[in-house]
Amino acid sequence: MRVVLLTGEYPPLRGGVADYTALLGAGLTRHGVEVSVLTSERATPRGEDSAVRVYPSLKSWGADLWRDVVQQLDILEPDVLHIQYQTGAFDMKIGVNLVPWINRLRRPRTRTVVTYHDLKQPYLLPKIGPIRHLATWILGAGADAVITTTAEDFQRLAGRVTSETTRWTWGRRQLRIIPIGSNIPAELPTTYDRRTWRESLGVRDDECLLAFFGFLAPSKGVHTLVSAFEQLVKRGLAVRLLMIGASSGDTGNSEWRYVNTIRQRLDQPEFRGRIGWTGYVGALDVAGYLRAADLCVLPFKDGASLRHGTLIAAFVQHLPVITTIPQNQNAPRGFPTLVSGENCLLVPTEAPEQLAQAIEQLARDFSLRSRLSAGVARLAVSFQWDAIALANLRLYQSIL
Repeated sequence: MRVVLLTGEYPPLRGGVADYTALLGAGLTRHGVEVSVLTSERATPRGEDSAVRVYPSLKSWGADLWRDVVQQLDILEPDVLHIQYQTGAFDMKIGVNLVPWINRLRRPRTRTVVTYHDLKQPYLLPKIGPIRHLATWILGAGADAVITTTAEDFQRLAGRVTSETTRWTWGRRQLRIIPIGSNIPAELPTTYDRRTWRESLGVRDDECLLAFFGFLAPSKGVHTLVSAFEQLVKRGLAVRLLMIGASSGDTGNSEWRYVNTIRQRLDQPEFRGRIGWTGYVGALDVAGYLRAADLCVLPFKDGASLRHGTLIAAFVQHLPVITTIPQNQNAPRGFPTLVSGENCLLVPTEAPEQLAQAIEQLARDFSLRSRLSAGVARLAVSFQWDAIALANLRLYQSIL
């Protein structure tokens, strides 16, 4: 079987969809699929050997995209075109939204699958309101099958928790929910020594190391974490905060004003010596830093969601996690769910006082930390890449 993955970003560009596409492609090749990737010309190849063939030839996400994609598909002749859709990765433009329809006209034997990494609406023109939703609908309605990665998106497209097809308004396309995996490896080298990593960060044995992983953006709730950390320092709790990763990605809008505000707040005299910044580091280093922490704090502004690769990364490290209550907790049977006190601690969004209380509780209660780690280990099985690739492959087979 030949599959083409169409994505707005791909390594070495930094972003969740970039890493997801690379890891999905690698997983599919392990199942015997011939995989090619069409992506932005900015994703210049790194020259490393890979079973996945990468074509970084797409110059624009507007109307020119149609011509470029059709030309490449005529050469590659895939059985399946699989679009990895996230509006930010396509610069908020709608060229990709019509690709399934153009593919139906030009290559009717090539099936199209769309994975919605989110359902955010693209930018068209000012003040056109709900019309923007039409672009998202057109993309899915033109496909032969649709995948969501979260329970909330699944329910929006299906209309109910259990379904095998999208709503009738979406053309009753086949619908699957398949979780994302982590771009951070679950296994570390045998030479890894947690104590050495903590010592390199200046963390004492009696201190609780909090980790935040991800870009500095309002949606990540970093401002809430900073407010909670301020309270904990004033109470005299022995805590340190480690900010893991780059401040922003390579696609989408930069939040430089927000980033500057966060950095200024954490650069106060009372915090000096308590804050660590890793900057952008490789996946193995991220795993090492996460494993060195005592717990991970991810207070997402809109509630926790399994679309967040940073959350999944903490899970695969079996790290106790404090995050915010999901907006929609109804999930299809078998899909992983967050249960406070079992595999995480959940607090309300934008609630620094309650977040501080949850951090202090976990910092002092070692038995609760152990219980959450065990719960996370059970949850992490759902995010293995071979299982994710196999679920995608079975969907391809069902529509061919």
